[in-house]
Amino acid sequence: MFFRFILRALEYRKQRLLLAFAALAVAATLATVLFGIYGSVERRLSDQFSVYGANIVAQPARGNTVPSAIVDAATKLGAEAAPFLVTSGRIAGQAVPVAGFVPARTLRMTAYWHVQGTRDIQSGECLAGELVADQLQLKVGSSVALEGASCILKGIVSTGGPEDQELLVPFETAVGLSGLRDAASFVEILAPNQEIESVRSALAAAFPAADVRTIRSVAGTASNVVVKVRATLFLVTLLILGITTLCVSSSFSEMVIERGKEIGIMKALGGAERRIATFFISESAALAVAATAVGYIAGVFAAAAIGREIFGGAFHPEANWAVLAVVAAVMLGVAALATAIAASRIWGIQPAIILRGE
Repeated sequence: MFFRFILRALEYRKQRLLLAFAALAVAATLATVLFGIYGSVERRLSDQFSVYGANIVAQPARGNTVPSAIVDAATKLGAEAAPFLVTSGRIAGQAVPVAGFVPARTLRMTAYWHVQGTRDIQSGECLAGELVADQLQLKVGSSVALEGASCILKGIVSTGGPEDQELLVPFETAVGLSGLRDAASFVEILAPNQEIESVRSALAAAFPAADVRTIRSVAGTASNVVVKVRATLFLVTLLILGITTLCVSSSFSEMVIERGKEIGIMKALGGAERRIATFFISESAALAVAATAVGYIAGVFAAAAIGREIFGGAFHPEANWAVLAVVAAVMLGVAALATAIAASRIWGIQPAIILRGE
């Protein structure tokens, strides 16, 4: 009886079931897109905001340097850290600020640098800020006669910051020029957004001689954007699921009305209302499972396309089984709720009136 009831519904009421299936499939597709983006938005936005530089900086609280051990400590806390050592040098008798850095460590934190040439330098090579290059008439490939550490110019840097007035050399070259060991003028740190404060607090406690502070313009903006985007996605998802619930409920309400005669006969034969309502809920559950499969596949590709348009990068669909489980659970819940609302009409059907043909 159970399967016969469901198969008869599929055979004679294809249009209404197709409408309910389409609503659930569209909702499953959009839910897959929104849940997928919701789960990855923090990582993606963190990658986007990383081009604006570090979100924590360690500067001297007293004196002119901070311990370079801050770099290792920050790395152990799950952050990226890069030391900078600023000293002075002379080129053709002119005093020039010299900044030492570690190219491999600073790559993500200096993504906003505009470099003519390459920033990947080694011993005996250097970069020049655009103002220094103009002042000394330096070109990429020129030999720079820096006293005590001559080098080949590999690139010209434009940042809009102090780097434009500096000669940039490998960190060890700056150590040799300054004579300082195990020290840095400051350390820039890039911590995961959700761990910024914990990393800052741990470093401040471990290195009291350093003033470890958050760069609010980067960290605060990133956190605010993540919260707002997630809130928007959550509200949009609720709206879509609400509309889907109404659509499915409307379709099944019409089916209950159309099948009133069958329901009345089943009740006259002793069928319990709860058992009859289970038939309808089973139909919608089967539709929800099928719609989830179709919607999830479509949603994965749609999410990849949207992610490429918003965040850039390659078109790369990613199957996430956690998202599939959530979408399946939500679709089953929506279908069950919508059908339960529609099936409440079953209790109002009177067998005697149905049998009299009224």
